[in-house]
Amino acid sequence: MQTDAGQPLAILEINSDLTRERTISEELLQSEQRFSLLVSAVVDYAIFMLDPVGTVISWNEGAQRIKGYAADEIIGRHFSKFYPPEDVAKHKPEHALEVARRDGRYEEEGWRVRKDGNRFWASVIITVLRDSSGQLRGYGKVTRDITHRRNEDERIRTHAQLMAELEHTKTQFLDLAAHELRGPLTLIRGYNSMLEDGAIPPERIPQVARLLEGRLAQIDLLVEQMLEMARLEHDRVELHLESFDLRQLTLEEIRKFQPVANGHHLSLTADSVPAMVMADRSRIGTIVGNLIDNAIKYSPGGGEIRCSVGTTNGQAFITVSDPGLGIAPDHMPLLFKRFSRLPTEENKSISGTGLALYLCQEIAHRHGGEIVVASKPSESSEFTLRLPGGEATA
Repeated sequence: MQTDAGQPLAILEINSDLTRERTISEELLQSEQRFSLLVSAVVDYAIFMLDPVGTVISWNEGAQRIKGYAADEIIGRHFSKFYPPEDVAKHKPEHALEVARRDGRYEEEGWRVRKDGNRFWASVIITVLRDSSGQLRGYGKVTRDITHRRNEDERIRTHAQLMAELEHTKTQFLDLAAHELRGPLTLIRGYNSMLEDGAIPPERIPQVARLLEGRLAQIDLLVEQMLEMARLEHDRVELHLESFDLRQLTLEEIRKFQPVANGHHLSLTADSVPAMVMADRSRIGTIVGNLIDNAIKYSPGGGEIRCSVGTTNGQAFITVSDPGLGIAPDHMPLLFKRFSRLPTEENKSISGTGLALYLCQEIAHRHGGEIVVASKPSESSEFTLRLPGGEATA
C-alpha cells in the first residue's frame, strides 16, 4: 500500500518454512554421495555406467583392478573395448544393449579382455536405466572376474571325465582279459581231462607238459598286465631292485614260450660278457615275455624270432626281431598307447588286450630305460629294450 506521494504505508511479508524440503534435499545429496563412495570403493566388482550408445561415462576402483584401465583411459570410449575381437565382429556388444533395452536386463558369462590383452572369464549384468518418463538414460554394468571358478568347474568336469574314462578302461580291459584267458584255460582243461582219462600216451606227456607251461606263461602275462594296470592307475608301482644278467633272464623267457611258438624257432645271440642290470627282475621278465609273445603273434608265417642281448655305451639291451607283418610309419605313434591295436586287416584275427606295449614302456621308463622300435612294413619288426647297465636309476 502507498500514499498519494508514493510512500509505502505498510510492507507485507510472506514466509514459507522450507526446512523440511532443505533437509530432504541435503539427505538425498548425502545419500547419493555415500552411494557414489560405496560404488567407487568396491574392488571385487567392476561397476560403471554407459550412455545410451554404450560409451563409458563412469568408472570405479573395481573396474580398474579387473580390467586394468584407469578412469581417464577408458571414460569416453565404447564398452566394446572389453570384448574379444571375434565377439566384436559378431556385434555381440550391440546385441547385449539391445536385449537390455527390450527386457530391462542382460546377463551372461563369457570371455572379456583386459587392457594388457589377457582374457578372463566374466559374469556380466547390464541393467537399463530410464527416467520417470521412460526415456532411456543409459545402462548400469556390473562385471565380475570368475576365472578361478570356471577353472575349478573345468577341473571338476575334467576329473569326472577322467573317472568315467578310467571306469570304461577297466571294463574294457576286464572284457578283453576275460576273452584272452578263455583260450589257454580251455586248452589246459582239455589236456588235463585227457591226462585224467589216460588218453595221452606216456611218451607224449613231457611234450604236453611243455605246451601247458607255455599256456600258463601266457596267462601269467595277462594277470601281470591286470596287476600293473591297477598299480599304475594308483601310482603304486614299487620296484624291487636286484642285480642280474639279462642274458639268463632272456633264456628263461625263451624256454617258456618255445612250446607255444606256433612253428617259430626262438634263438638267442648274446655277448660273452654278462649284461648286468640293477632292476626289478620280475618286471623286466614281463617286458621280455611280452616282446617275445608279440613277435610270435605278429609273424603268422612262422620263421625265426631272434633275441639278441648285449651291452653298449653303458647300457644293457635285448632286441627281439621277427619276420612278421611289420608296422607302417603312420602307425608307429599308436604302438605304446593303451588298448592300441594296429588298424590292419591281418590284425583282426590276432588276439591281445592292446596293453602289452603300453605297460612295457611304462615299466622301462620307471627303470630309467626305454623301448625303441624299427620296422619294415610287410617284412619285419625289431623291438629293443634298453636299460642302464649295472645300476638302474629307479
